[in-house]
Amino acid sequence: MFIAFILVAAAIIILQISSEITMRVRLTVREVQSEKLLWWRKGGDEVASMYQEVFPGTWLPVLRNIAFYIFIVLCMVVLALLVVKRS
Repeated sequence: MFIAFILVAAAIIILQISSEITMRVRLTVREVQSEKLLWWRKGGDEVASMYQEVFPGTWLPVLRNIAFYIFIVLCMVVLALLVVKRS
């Protein structure tokens, strides 16, 4: 069970990181030369909201948020299973 949790958690984390990097790269490419590194200093929520404004109809910001909440729920389920198993 622990191996399955690690594999699923790793897949979710890779999904979230890749969507975050993709959004930052696409925003950086669209910026003028003087502000190219600006998106690498901003927070994830700010990048996601700007990405949604610049690229309307995209699923990357939503996918990023869904991956985060799935990871939290997965951790809670594993924690609950461990508590039930020990008692």
